[in-house]
This record gives sequence, structure tokens and C-alpha cells, in this order.
Amino acid sequence: MPADVWINPKICVKFPFEPYECQRIFMKNVIDVLDSKMDAALESPTGTGKTLSLLCSTLAWVQKQKEQKPTAEWQIQQAEQKLSAEGGIKTSFIPTIYYASRTHSQLEQVVHELNRTDYKWVKTTILGSRDHFCINPKVKSIKESNRQSHVCRGMVSKRKCHFYNKFDTLANDKLAEIVETGKAMDIEELVKIGNTHSICPYFMSRQRAENAELILLPYNYVIDPKMRRRYKLDLKDSIVIFDEAHNLESICESNASAEISSTEIALCILELKKVLALLVEEEETERNEADIATEAFGSVKIDPAKKLIEYLRVEDLMAVLEKVFSLEEEFEKIWKDLRQIENLDGKASNGEILLQVFERVGLDGNSIERVVDLLRNATTYLLSKGEEVSLTEKGDGMEKLCDFILSIFSTHAQEVAAAVGDSKIKMADRVDPRVVARNCKLFMKKEGNGKTIIKYFCFQASISMRMLKMRGVRNVLLASGTLSPIQSFTYNMGLNFGAVLENEHALKSVPVISSVVMRGYKSGITGSYANRKNADYLSDVAETLIRVLGSTPQGVIVFFSSYSQMDELIKYWKLNKRANNMENFWEKMIKLKHIVVEPRGKDELAAIRAEYVKGVQNPMGAALFAVCRGKVSEGIDFCDAESRAVVIIGLPYPPVNDERVVLKKMFLDETNKSNNLLQSSKDWYQMEAFRAVNQAIGRVLRHKDDFGVVVLIDSRYASVKLEMFPKWLRKTIVRGDIEECARKIERFFGERKEMVETSRSCYTKRMDSKNCNMYKRTKLESSTPSSNLLSQISIDELFSSPSTSTKIKKENIKFEPEPSGFSLPTNEDEITGKMYKNQSDNLPNSINKNTFRKRPSTSNALSKQPPAKKKIVLLSRNDSLPPKYEEALRISTSEIVEKMSKESKSQFAATLKAYKSESIEWQEVFERFKTIFIPNKQSNLFIGCSNILRPEDRPKFLKLAMEKKIH
Repeated sequence: MPADVWINPKICVKFPFEPYECQRIFMKNVIDVLDSKMDAALESPTGTGKTLSLLCSTLAWVQKQKEQKPTAEWQIQQAEQKLSAEGGIKTSFIPTIYYASRTHSQLEQVVHELNRTDYKWVKTTILGSRDHFCINPKVKSIKESNRQSHVCRGMVSKRKCHFYNKFDTLANDKLAEIVETGKAMDIEELVKIGNTHSICPYFMSRQRAENAELILLPYNYVIDPKMRRRYKLDLKDSIVIFDEAHNLESICESNASAEISSTEIALCILELKKVLALLVEEEETERNEADIATEAFGSVKIDPAKKLIEYLRVEDLMAVLEKVFSLEEEFEKIWKDLRQIENLDGKASNGEILLQVFERVGLDGNSIERVVDLLRNATTYLLSKGEEVSLTEKGDGMEKLCDFILSIFSTHAQEVAAAVGDSKIKMADRVDPRVVARNCKLFMKKEGNGKTIIKYFCFQASISMRMLKMRGVRNVLLASGTLSPIQSFTYNMGLNFGAVLENEHALKSVPVISSVVMRGYKSGITGSYANRKNADYLSDVAETLIRVLGSTPQGVIVFFSSYSQMDELIKYWKLNKRANNMENFWEKMIKLKHIVVEPRGKDELAAIRAEYVKGVQNPMGAALFAVCRGKVSEGIDFCDAESRAVVIIGLPYPPVNDERVVLKKMFLDETNKSNNLLQSSKDWYQMEAFRAVNQAIGRVLRHKDDFGVVVLIDSRYASVKLEMFPKWLRKTIVRGDIEECARKIERFFGERKEMVETSRSCYTKRMDSKNCNMYKRTKLESSTPSSNLLSQISIDELFSSPSTSTKIKKENIKFEPEPSGFSLPTNEDEITGKMYKNQSDNLPNSINKNTFRKRPSTSNALSKQPPAKKKIVLLSRNDSLPPKYEEALRISTSEIVEKMSKESKSQFAATLKAYKSESIEWQEVFERFKTIFIPNKQSNLFIGCSNILRPEDRPKFLKLAMEKKIH
């Protein structure tokens, strides 16, 4: 029953039901900071309706502003204001609400919550990339996002996209009839409308953002200056909400950081030279055509693609090429000036040295926009050439260099320096970009193949937040179920907080017990690195877990510190027997619960979730083994029976030898020498671990009728301050050994036996009707057919007959574990880290092996013409293959895989996936396989790979291999 909730005498919030006291408190804090133009950090336990409270209170406040007339002061400001760099003047005095969350699947849940309220009629849109929205088959088939954007822009400019053309010609009132449904829509619904009416959903969502009152978008669209510019976000006088903000500090630092490799710089040089050669050739062709032309002057139609040449003068590109050559040389020179870092395979220095490199190269705030525009126009020009350029010359290097230098200059802009600098220092000194650079570190490392990795780390989250405030943001609201320890979080964000809330749970007495297991049967339980392989520790952890599994009904979620720790423990438990017992630890565990293990790759997660849900419905229940900071620890709503217990093994500290971790601790130690009030590296390191712990703990309670237990298996939890835990959990924490923990759990569920049985019956009914939130399909993933198809191709199918159809229906998928020994590179963190590495591995050997080359003469670069295209003739039955080829074709696929390195296997599998789904053609398969096998002198394996291709592609592959003289 909807309720009118008066927060104060002026603001009435329309809430879907009578709110709990914690929700009233939450909404009052939101309204108070909106009134006072201040910021807020709001922690409210998972399951207390945080998202609903945020939406209703903010929208109620905005609706109240609509009833008021704009002030004279506002009208004068708007009359005097000029167009800003990131957008035009707002046409309304009503603040726009930007609601940001970490992923699109989380934003989908926001849409669901919004549509439960009386505010669902508010004009809302959701922003996403072409990868999420595009319905043009040609653009969808491209996997690289940068290339996808360029192809889309090229098709739009040439009016070759039917979906965009129809959208562009559609009258605004007609478009409004189509998209105004009286409720908020998520990405899947917008894509469905696009397909139904053949109009582009990507540009439709962007157009709606121009006058929307509520805009839903991922974090980086707001934080990253490049994304703000791309989507033309006008943040002046806006309200920015960051939901699930517990990860915001690291995301802010990451968005202000940048990375590039010497190979990518070399590729940029190669691409610039290609553009120059094509331009010279094109100019020559145009002169020859003009000499023989008979048409009247001005009557010849100009190809739209040639208009780019007006913006690409040879002399300008030569100047850019000169700067890129100098940048390549400067990075090689500064290597000797950097300091070797202990525990890292590389060198580092303060961030100021990178600014000095840019100064020597001739890149500064005045020239950077022109350089970026030239590089992007050159990229578009290359892509317009289609088959005239090779796969390695499609502009990836130029695009990567653009992103790198834009990130650096956006972070170090003078106005940013002014905001970050000490207010006691005069403004003339504060605008120095070196002020920002002191919060950064430059890190470089050389790899075995001669490639140099250049990373620029920012270690001050407040830089990104202050950049937002400088853009005129009215309020920043940070909300999460786990901001604790909240004092360090608010300090690091650097905002002017008018409210800092640690909210209570919806229930006065929280139905949870929390046990710290300090001692096992053999010794104290301490999961330090030194103890990770200690037999007594491994056995005591196993026995503790066995007691918890045996004492807890329904579902148990067990969190490990890392994938490697989980793998090591499971391996030990499978190989070692319990004391005075014939069965091993693992055999005992699977007798108590049906156990499923979180996969490293997100493609398999849906299958694992389904298996876990099925196991929970069985009388014995199920256990899900997962990883802190993994896919299960946040963003998934475990309903009732699915999380009767949350167990955390060890303390999930970040990897001690990770580059970012080592340099962050170094930065904090150096900074603390001059300012003892700042956070120490030890405190930061501990805080990072407890952020992950608290996020995992949040899985245990989802609503007021829920109940469960939390078990922390590590004695180190007993010595930390209670402030490190969420406020609602602190009073429930007790300490003891295995037996004390087990007795408390048995007594807790024994007192709730009737509730357990009732929840079991209700849970089964909900699963049958699929009304549980967990069964709400992730629409975002299903809206992208190409990525959806890839997730349906198993490893077995990759090596099945090439003629096998890839059009697999979802309902026919069998959820089986992948065979061991060969796994796909689907871990999200690994994919992010290797995205550009995989692209750069496709470079010609001349680039990979000799990254920093001597500068060739300009005349040679211009005179060199692109190679003539060769016509590939299919092998006929009468053609004979060389003996070496016939021998290579007898090699089995399993033998090929067996002889590859782990990294090569990942690249090999990714290529076959793309080929099987028809995302790439055989020519690209040829080029990718070449980079895997030829440098390692495995030409026989390269030739043998042709057996995997479709019958019609196999002879073309072999013919090209013979033409390339691969033996």
C-alpha cells in the first residue's frame, strides 16, 4: 500500500509501502544534504531498501523544486553563462539526477525498483555503449569497442546505417509515441523497441538523455573525463548518486590512471605511416583524374569518405608522427633514471617525470586537442579503407595513444591542480599540474620480447571527485551496504560531507550470530601466508567447515581469499584423509552438502547458480564455494534459503606483490613523512581486506524476515577493532573454537526449526514459479546476441566438427564442468589486463622483436606504397600438397593443444570461439594463429590447425600458407 511520508514540513515522499525506521532515517539524510547543497556518505545494510529510498527521496525533492519558480539569481547566472566545454546551457533550473552503479545489471535492478514507485513516469533513460545497444549486424560483429565506434560513426556519416537513418528522420512526437510507455525501461526493452521499429536504440537513448530528469549509467561514464565528453554529459547543478559505492575509491584511482606499451606506440607509428602513404597515393590519383576530367567544374559528386582528407593534411600528420617518434625515444631514455622497486619486476618514479617527457616531446595543454583530433580522424580514415589495410593497421595503436595522453592531461588540467592543491597556497602555484603529479607514480617494466609496459598510477581518489565538483555538480551522494570503515572512506573521497550515516538494520534485534573461530582441533587457526600450506591449518579449516556444513540447513556460501587459495585448499581436502577416518575431507563435505564452485569465467556463472539453486531445494542443501571480490560476493541477490550461513576463510588482503598495491603503499609511506594525519599504508591495506569481508557478509541478510549465521575462520578477526565491521553486525560477534562455534549454530537453527521448514516450503514454491529475484535473467547479457552465443560454445564444441551449427538454443545447454587442462581466458580481471596485450600480440614480428627502432627517413615512409593485393585461388582436387603439409595435417587437435603454452592456449581458444560464432573470417584466424605458432617455430602445428576450419575455408587457409612460404 503506497504511503505518503513527510520527511519535513516541505517534502512528502511517496513510498511504495510504510517505510521502516531505518528507511525514514536514510531518506531524511538525503533530503537534508539536498537542501544544504552538501554531499553524503550513506551506509545502510543490504536488504533495507537502500536503492528504493535513494530514488524516492531524491525524486520527491526534485519534484518539489518543479513547483517553485526559478530565482532571479539563477536567471542572471544562466544569462551570463557561456557554453561549457562539455555541453550547452541547461534549459531548466531543475537538477538532473545521474544515478551511477558499477554494472548495467545493477542498473537493471534500479529500473525494476523505480517501476515499483509512483515516480516511474519521470523521464528516464539508461546510457550504454554500442556493444549493449547496437542492432546493426555489421557493427555488432566487431568485438573491439574502439573499432566498433569508428565503424558506426563512419556508417552514420555516410548514411549507410538503416537504423540510424530511420531514427534521424523520425519526428520527435512520433518518437515520443514509441518510447513513452509510462514507465522506465532497461537496455533490453530499448533494444526490443529498436528492433520492432527498426530505429537505433543507441542514439535513441542518447537523445533521451538530453532532456531526461533521471539518467542511469555506469560509474566510469561520470568519473572518466573522456566518457563525459563522449556522451556530452552536462553536470552543472546536477545530483550525482553513486550506488554500491564501496568500490568507488579504487575506481576513481583507476580512471585517473593510464597505461600504454612500446608495442602500441610502435603500432601507432606504423598506422600513421600507412595513412601518410595512402594520402600521398590518393592525392596523386586525384591529380591524374583532374587532368583527364571532362565534367564541368563543380558537377562532380564528392565521396563523403574523401571529405576526411580536408582535415588530414600531410604536413600536420608529419608533425604528429615526429612527436610520436620522440615519445618512443623519450620512454627509452628515462628507463635509466627510474628506481628499481623491491618485489616488482620493474622501475618507478614520481609522476612528475612523465609530465617532463611530454614537455620535451612538445605535448602540452594547448596542442593536445589538435593532436587527438588528428589521430582520431586518421583512425576513421584507415577504417574507411576496408580491405586496403591489414588487420594490424586498423587504428588500434592511434586510439590507444589518444586514450593515454587524454587521460594524463585530463587528470593534470590546471583547474584540477587548483582543486587538489592546498587552499593555503596562492592560486598561481596551485594551478601547476605537478601538484597533481605528486599523487601519482610512473611505473615501467620490460618483458622478455623487448616490449616495454608504461603505467601511470593515480593514488588519490579525491582527484576524480573534485573534478566532478569543479564541473558544477550540486550534490554527490555515495551509498552502499558496506562503506565501513567509513571514517577512512570519507577522508579519502575528499568531499564536503553534510551527512555521514551508518544505518541500523530494519530489525532492532538482528537474527544473526557471528562467530570468530580462533582455534581448531590441532592448533590456532591463522591464515597467514606462512601457514597456507601448513597441514594442521588446512586440516583445522576443513574440520571447521565440516561442522558448519553439518549444522546449517539449506544453503551455505563459503568465501575464500582468492582463487589460488580456494584451489589449494580443495586440492588438499581431496587428497588427504581425516584423522582416524578412512574418508578424506572432501568426501565428508559432499556427504553433507551438494558443493558447487564459483568459476573464474563469468560465462559459466549462470550454470553454477542454477546448479546451486537446485541443490538448495534438496533436503541436504548445498554449499557454494566462492571468492571475495569475485562475481558472487556482490551484485547477486541470494534469496532466503540460499544464504543461511556465510563463511569466510582467512582475510582477503590484496596480492602483496601486485604493482598497484606495492606502489600505493610506497606512496602512502612517502606522503606520511610530511603529514602524519594521513592514512598509513598498513591501515589502507587492512581496510582493503575488510571492504571485501563486509561485502561478502552482506549476503547473509536480504530482508526483515531473513536469518542466518556468519562464520569467520581466522584468529586475526578477534584482534581488529569492531569499527571495521558494519554497525548492525558488531553486537553479534563472539569468539571461540570449533566446538563452541558448532554448538551456537546448532542452537540458533534449532530455535528456528519451524521457520526453516516454512522457508523451505516457500522457497521451493518461489523457485517453481521463478518469482525470486535471482531468477530474473540478466537482460543486459541477453541483449547482445554475439556475446550470448559465445557463452554457449563449450570447449568440446570448439574442437567438434567444423560443420556443427553454432545456433544453440539456451534451453538445450547442458551445464557440465569444463574439462581440465585447457580453460578459456574468461576471468574478468585477466581479460581487462590482457585486452590490449592480445591486440598487440597480433603485430608483425618486426614490431614485437624490435620495439624501439631507429627513425626511418620521412621520404621512405611516404614513397613506400601499400602492397598489391594477392588473389587467393582455391585448391582443386588436382592440386598436390607438399609432403610437409601432408604430414602436418595428420597431427591431431589434442597434440596441437598439448604443445602450446598456457597463454597461447588462451589466445587459441578465444580465436576459435570468435570463428565458431562467425564473428571473424578465416583470414583473421590465419593472422592470429600465425602469431601463436610461427614465432615459436611451430609451422607444422600452424598448418595442422587448418583441420579445425570449415571445409570451404580449409583450402583457402592452406593456399595462403603456401603463398606465404610457411614450411
